[in-house]
Amino acid sequence: MTTASPLPTTALNTSALPSWQQWAASKIPADQFEQRREPHLHHTPYLSLFNETLSSIVKVSNSLSSPSDKATLIGLSTSAQQRLWDALDWLSLQYSAGAQAELFSNIWPHIMAWAGEYATFHESYHNSPVSGNHMTPHVALRTESYWIVALRLTCFGLLSGHAAQMPRVTRLLDYGNEDMGVRDGLLERLVAPFVAGRGTPPDTATRHLPYRKLLKVFDAAPDKRPALMAKYMGEWYHASRREPYIDQHGEADVSFYGYWAWEAAAVTWLLDIDDSSYRDMPFYPRDLLDFARNLPAPPTTQQQNT
Repeated sequence: MTTASPLPTTALNTSALPSWQQWAASKIPADQFEQRREPHLHHTPYLSLFNETLSSIVKVSNSLSSPSDKATLIGLSTSAQQRLWDALDWLSLQYSAGAQAELFSNIWPHIMAWAGEYATFHESYHNSPVSGNHMTPHVALRTESYWIVALRLTCFGLLSGHAAQMPRVTRLLDYGNEDMGVRDGLLERLVAPFVAGRGTPPDTATRHLPYRKLLKVFDAAPDKRPALMAKYMGEWYHASRREPYIDQHGEADVSFYGYWAWEAAAVTWLLDIDDSSYRDMPFYPRDLLDFARNLPAPPTTQQQNT
């Protein structure tokens, strides 16, 4: 069994804690909430989720910056993983509430650094005697962690101007999965232009629906792609019925961060698809797509090799 080395921390140096005051100041006030992107999101549960999630991120960050003598590797790993999940949820919530898409560009480097910190704790635990020589992936691609971490971390990075950091993302995702021969066809296609040496992407999706339907878009002629994407968006919610983000809205809204097909925007951006036929459809994060299209084009592996 092979093990990947811990993720380097030099590429994205965010060792200093973020300005939590700036994070807190991004809260959407009630008089601006009518401009929210997610119609199912209500202001009272939004405030509760905003405060609860940010409070958890701050608490874990403070504890990990100076862990107690009684802290265990499994405890540190679990806390770091929870912070990673919370940060991705918080960013999703902010988009739903109407925050500027530029927020993704500012927050994603911190999330990536926290993913690296989690990976370091997690791998250290596996290398310790208490693990019993038992290894699990940092992000199990066959479980709900696929969407919770893998898909959102990848799509948020691509759409926020951090495509050059995709090698860091793939190192996180390869750990454990690579040894089991687990690779995802959609993720591999999304990172292929920015990560050399990945080989031919598989023609399967580890979580099946709805994501496998996007593999046809990559294979289709450019003039056929808009219609396929419009069909994907029209079927997205029903096809996602087994995913963790479905049917979360309701009277309580205690864990509802919004319904968004982040992967649809990432594929649209990557393949430069004309989205005029589906940009107004529900669940399509068009504002994040527009933000990505206004950024300078990132270098691909072919450009880097040249």
